[in-house]
Amino acid sequence: MPDASGLNDLLLALALGVVQGLTEFFPISSSAHLYAIPYLFSISDPLLASRAFGAVLHLGTLAAVLVALRSDVTRLLSCVFVPILSLGRRRGDSADERLIIAILVGTIPAVIFGLFAGEFLDTSVRTPLVVAVAVLAGAALLWVADRAQSLQRPLTGIAALDGVVIGLTQALALIPGISRSGATISAGLLLGFSRDAAARISFLMGIPAIAGAGALELRSLLQEGGDIQQTAPLLLVGLLASFFSGLVAIRLLIRLLSGGKLWSFALYRVGFALLLVAVALLRGEI
Repeated sequence: MPDASGLNDLLLALALGVVQGLTEFFPISSSAHLYAIPYLFSISDPLLASRAFGAVLHLGTLAAVLVALRSDVTRLLSCVFVPILSLGRRRGDSADERLIIAILVGTIPAVIFGLFAGEFLDTSVRTPLVVAVAVLAGAALLWVADRAQSLQRPLTGIAALDGVVIGLTQALALIPGISRSGATISAGLLLGFSRDAAARISFLMGIPAIAGAGALELRSLLQEGGDIQQTAPLLLVGLLASFFSGLVAIRLLIRLLSGGKLWSFALYRVGFALLLVAVALLRGEI
C-alpha cells in the first residue's frame, strides 16, 4: 500500500495530466494553468519542474489529437507518401496538399519565435500580472471571433496565406495565457472558416507544435541525465490522464463550437485572470 506521500504524488500527477489535456485544447491556455496551479496553491514539488513529466504530458495530448483526428491524419500522410512511393507518378488530393503546405508554413513562425525568444518566454513573462493580461487578451480575441460573421469556408478552401496568418497567432500563443488553440481557432473564424473547419485547422496545426514541445522536453531530459525509472508510475498516470482528458476536450470543443459557445470560455478566462490578480495583490506582489 503506498504511503501518504506517494499517494499525494499520484493524485498530483493525475490532476496535472487532466489539466494539461483539457487546457491544451480548450481555449483557456495550458501554460497559464500549469503556471497558476503551483502559484495559487503554493505548491512546490519536483514533479512540477520535471522535464520528464512535461514531456509525457505533451506525448499524451499528442496521442489524443492523433487518435481524435486519425482520419484526417491518415489522409494527409497518404498525400505525402503516395507521391514518394510512386516516384511521382501519383499525387494526392490538391486540397490535402494545400492543407499540408498551410500546416508547414504555419509552424514556421512559432519555431522562429521560440528559438529567438525562448529564454525570455521561460522567465520574464511568467509573472502573475503578465499571465493575467495575456489571459484577458485571449478572452477579448475569443469574444470578437465568436461574433464574427463566418463565411463558412470549408477546410478544403485553405491556402498558404491562411496558414501564415494562423501560424502567426500560434507563435503569439507561446506567451503564457494567450492559448494556442484559442488563438488559432479565433484566427480561423476571423478568416471566414466554418467553426468545424477552424477547430480542425487548429488541432492539425497543433500536431507539430505539440510534438516539438515534447521533443524539446525530452532533449533537455536526456542532457540532464534524469532518472525516468524512479518516477515511472507518476509519468504513466500523467500520460494516461492527459491522453484521455485531451480526447474529451477535443470532442467536447467541437460540439461547443458548433453551438457558438466560445463566449463561455471568454468569461471563464476573465474570472481566471481576476483571480490571479487578486492573489498577487493579497500577497503584495503587484
